[in-house]
Amino acid sequence: MKEWRQTCLRRSALVTRDTDKNLILKDISNVLGLLQVSHLEIFNPGDVKKIWTGAGKSTGLEGEFVDSELVVFRVLKDSAAEKAGIKRGDIVVSINGEQPSPWTMESQAGEFKIKTLTEEKTVTIEPSEVQKDEKPRMEFTGKQQLHLVIPSFRAEFFNEELMREMKTAISQAEQITLDLRGNPGGNFVAGLRVLSYFLCEPKSVGMLYKPRSQDPKLLPLPDDLDDIKQVELLHLHRGLDLLTYKLDSCWAPNPSRSSLRVLVDGQSASVAEMVAQALKELRGAKIEGAPSRGQLLVGVWYPVDELGEGVQISIPEAVYESAKGHKIEGQGVSLDRILFYNLNDMRQGKDSWLK
Repeated sequence: MKEWRQTCLRRSALVTRDTDKNLILKDISNVLGLLQVSHLEIFNPGDVKKIWTGAGKSTGLEGEFVDSELVVFRVLKDSAAEKAGIKRGDIVVSINGEQPSPWTMESQAGEFKIKTLTEEKTVTIEPSEVQKDEKPRMEFTGKQQLHLVIPSFRAEFFNEELMREMKTAISQAEQITLDLRGNPGGNFVAGLRVLSYFLCEPKSVGMLYKPRSQDPKLLPLPDDLDDIKQVELLHLHRGLDLLTYKLDSCWAPNPSRSSLRVLVDGQSASVAEMVAQALKELRGAKIEGAPSRGQLLVGVWYPVDELGEGVQISIPEAVYESAKGHKIEGQGVSLDRILFYNLNDMRQGKDSWLK
């Protein structure tokens, strides 16, 4: 920490009254990153809005490299990319004549060289305000095969109405693929509500605890989606026991025909990792995909008005440990199988991980 503090002081000495605030924020983020601890980050107002509401400036493109080609996995509705005619499965060859990346594809303005199945074209895209749809989706891909997609565990999506819809879909399925790809996490109670449909009886899926606290008690986390109340409880106690909730029914298919599969990738983090690991440990689910982010600490948000209105910092204040003692921070969930995307399938708009 002493060496890190000296780095902070050296960087701060370079700041003048005329230094651009965005440059300061970027530099602080870089210095915090040297500690290699998740949930220790600083956010400008745009970042805060995007994380908590799903709205922000974007081209509307999301994708990854598959066999060295930057393939479009998703085009957001009403985005500049959709209006430019870009489709899922297209390849981004270059942006402003430069080698593209998933980040520049999502955020950069300019000329995009696109390769479709039939042609190459250049379109001009200017990022605009886009509302990302992160509400859970349920789709039956076969008679009793359910593809349950949860893009986020933001509290607003897990109200009683949606949970009833999810419960009905789950109860009708023999085989379930729970898709947590791209899910950055969110509310712990939202995660526990989903787990309750699979674990049937109240069970501890792990705990959140403050390593330096002297208080021996762990308080059960109540079934309340209020983010602020969850943080207040953590402040008052050494930690929280993450117990699922009692339901009148749960997923109980024929064991000989049933299967539960969880998909994760490099963007799956926090509560999404907790849910995946709990289903593996307590329900025998198979976790497949790519290594998850390994970012499961509890970050509490604070305003940093000195750097501008709306700027906030997230500071980690508690550690997660699973029911069987697995610490996800820095490690990620325990994968059963690594999957690779098939370029030909993805180019035709087919999800090869589902196939």
